[in-house]
Amino acid sequence: MSLVSPESQTDPRDFSLRLSEDECSMLEPVRRYARERLLPLLGDAASASGRQAALQQAARLGLASAVLPQDCDGLCVDAPAVCLLLEEMAAGPLWLAAEITLSVPALAMRRECEKMGSLLPADAENLFGGSGALPFAVCEPQGDVAFTLLPQAPGGLLALCPGAPDGGHVLRGFGIDELAGMRMQAQAQAQAQSGQDPLRMVRLHIGSAAGRSSHAFELSQRQLEHGLIWHGLWLAALLAGAARAATTFAFEYARTRVAFQRPIFHHQAVLLRLADMAIATDGLRLLVLDSASRLAVQELTAPHFAEAARHIACTSMEVHRHAVQICGGHGYVEGFPPARRFQDAQLLTLMLLETARVAAALSAPTASPGR
Repeated sequence: MSLVSPESQTDPRDFSLRLSEDECSMLEPVRRYARERLLPLLGDAASASGRQAALQQAARLGLASAVLPQDCDGLCVDAPAVCLLLEEMAAGPLWLAAEITLSVPALAMRRECEKMGSLLPADAENLFGGSGALPFAVCEPQGDVAFTLLPQAPGGLLALCPGAPDGGHVLRGFGIDELAGMRMQAQAQAQAQSGQDPLRMVRLHIGSAAGRSSHAFELSQRQLEHGLIWHGLWLAALLAGAARAATTFAFEYARTRVAFQRPIFHHQAVLLRLADMAIATDGLRLLVLDSASRLAVQELTAPHFAEAARHIACTSMEVHRHAVQICGGHGYVEGFPPARRFQDAQLLTLMLLETARVAAALSAPTASPGR
């Protein structure tokens, strides 16, 4: 399932679920890659060799070309199609899908901000190969603290920070050396994960290092909202793909797990829970695609996306919680797919909620003097 460009449509809510030929040719290799390279890693998520092989092949999928604008020799596919690509990537370990696609928000930011070109490498496909990724950090509305997902070998950092002379925001680019000298603190959620996971959620003190940023330029309101929404859509699409994978796993488990001499799939309580999961997953995916289609026609504002993001975050955790419960005692086993996805989804959900909080703050009324 995919979406074609809604360029000829007047209402952003009317989007098509038809696949164009170009999108089919782009989506199928990603789907095959997820099935052959990522899914096997669910049972062996800590395998360094499997992870490295998956990362090497990810750099040949052409994901950067799909996201970059045409003036950068990219395809500039619509936001809904990008979300579908991200969904497919989340079929395997969610932390690995996030690590591979970590640079998607930075590349998407280039669509609205030409100055971003100076921050991107000559061959952007290398950003998806496991080293040199450009994570995206969003600062708190009234402060210098930002949260981001940081890999072991980042190529730098892009941060949306307040502090422009006119009260707006600045996009700051930090190189490897500047990032290494930045004060950061790993969050408890990241520490609760397996120690071998290469992706961690960190709390950065951007303000103390602002003077050392190698690049800095002001953003218009539209560019700011564009960056926030793309960062949120990246997280939301991964969560939607993980929810779909969790629902599929729960259905298969219920068909094969026998209790009281029959598969638990035939027990009414389990069937009702599976139905709730399927409905919630479909609603979650449609909400992500609807948000993406509105972004494609410039009809989605950051505050509106913040509302959708909160619902996406809550629904995602609900689906993963049901998946763990359906698998019974097996669902709580460390490393088993339901427990693994639940832990990783918590991490991305925290990031999505933080992005939604910043996006909602853009619409908060400011007090006028004398009032």
